[in-house]
Amino acid sequence: MSAADPAANDPTYALGRSDDEHQRLQQQAALFRPLTERFFRAAGLRDGMRVLDVGSGGGDVAFLVAELVGPTGQVVGVDMDGRALATARSRAERLGLGHVTFVEGDARTLDLGAEFDAAVGRLVLLYLAHPAEGLAAIAARVRRGGIVAFQEMDMDPDAPARTYPPVDALWNQTGRAIIQTFACAGVHVRMGPMLPRAFVDAGLPAPALMHECAVGGGPAFPGYGWITNTLRSLQPLATKFGVEAPAVDGLAERLRDEAVAQQLMVWSPPLVGAFATKS
Repeated sequence: MSAADPAANDPTYALGRSDDEHQRLQQQAALFRPLTERFFRAAGLRDGMRVLDVGSGGGDVAFLVAELVGPTGQVVGVDMDGRALATARSRAERLGLGHVTFVEGDARTLDLGAEFDAAVGRLVLLYLAHPAEGLAAIAARVRRGGIVAFQEMDMDPDAPARTYPPVDALWNQTGRAIIQTFACAGVHVRMGPMLPRAFVDAGLPAPALMHECAVGGGPAFPGYGWITNTLRSLQPLATKFGVEAPAVDGLAERLRDEAVAQQLMVWSPPLVGAFATKS
């Protein structure tokens, strides 16, 4: 990894940076918010902390952290997507979150001032060419005794069906296409279980771990729209890599109808959370 430009070797952000993708990220944030909130509370985020949010995008994780640290705390969100940060700033203003600010750039190299009480991120390290090196650079911005907490997916290409009953449902076909596309793009699809090694290689203590997934079924589960829009964002790369994927048009409705007709329970790839106190 280049010391001057650590992003030079990172995989291209596979999902793109369109307005549709920014909306998909907000949809994803709503789906995973309960899991991330439980994780951050377990990690020890609390009132008054100054927290660095890495890979802020449209601001959803930063806004969640802002609630946990309260108005006496501070959240600094960093992302390389200036358009997403413009949206995040507008949303923060509408929400009256004066203790949240956003900075465009790479959290590994930016001058962000005083040390932080914590550094957090969700679905960030999987896009770094060298996750442990990136994590070390981020952790260097945290004071001794501060918290480092990251939540990443385990998109295991060889996992059995993510439905019950375990049939080869459209949900599973869609998930396989998404994971295969990510893998072809060079993304660390198994970043979740890679976290313990990454923390140790970054010079941090072995982390405490959490493991959850979003689960649902029936006609109202928002996951049908989420997985559809994920495939939609990935469609140009899926086509480029020759990945066989279900047609996106009407996919959410077909996923819902199949789940209802077969009384399926469906779930996302697991989110693995790792947190440690910097020594």
